[in-house]
Amino acid sequence: MTGRSTGAVTLEWARVADDEVIVASAEKAWLHRPDPIAAHDVFAAPMTGPGRLETTERLLEGAIGAGLRAARLAAGPIEPPPLTPERWVWRLCGLYHMTTRTPALLAEAEAKFRAAGRPALAAWAADRRREETGHDRLALRDLAALGFDGPALVARVHPPNAKAMVALFAAAVRDAAVPLGALAYAHTVERLALRFGRAYIDRVRAALPKGVDATRCLRVHSAVGSDAAHVRDNVVVVAGLPAAERIACALACRRIARVSSTPPAGGYRTQADLESMFGRG
Repeated sequence: MTGRSTGAVTLEWARVADDEVIVASAEKAWLHRPDPIAAHDVFAAPMTGPGRLETTERLLEGAIGAGLRAARLAAGPIEPPPLTPERWVWRLCGLYHMTTRTPALLAEAEAKFRAAGRPALAAWAADRRREETGHDRLALRDLAALGFDGPALVARVHPPNAKAMVALFAAAVRDAAVPLGALAYAHTVERLALRFGRAYIDRVRAALPKGVDATRCLRVHSAVGSDAAHVRDNVVVVAGLPAAERIACALACRRIARVSSTPPAGGYRTQADLESMFGRG
């Protein structure tokens, strides 16, 4: 079965869960529920054809959307609490831990890609490693702007969601000879960052003390930073992969999106807990 072409319409698809196949055209992606007794379900077999920029982009979008939907269903009625200065400090600690591990993990991925004879993937990892180096210092500058000793604070504060994401990234790099999960991780995190535009940045600023600039790290990892260009580059790389590897990337994108949006197992920290943690209670 190839990437199915019907007239001028070309489709790509990937099974991302037992009962979920993401199907993508150049215009949209949708969820297909496989019918186990259907005689001619063309999406029951894996695709084997080449990728195209438009359809691969929609395929990854659909996979990320499926992961977010799965996280919402698992969370039930739980809603994130309102943003406060203390909660932003908590998020900055998480951003620090995610960004500080990124360059080294990308270096590991680069070495593995080279060892596997995949120069295009190695070049992607090398470029992304150079571009991401130093972003952890932005989080530390934001914490300093809020009156904290950033290095001391992040040494003792490890938000569980950030810890889970770093563990997922590390496993993606270290558990495969060709760590496609590193590409899927970068794409998912950067694509989700595009949800944060100028309006969201303004909301964060409004929640912080007047005159404090503590959005440096956010601005870089948002729709107004470099992530939009990164997302386009990632799609180009994934579209050039064989079908089985594009399927693997889509599956990983769904898993990473779900983990990124799953509330902490013990629930969100209360405002009182955060004030006590940061010495403001």
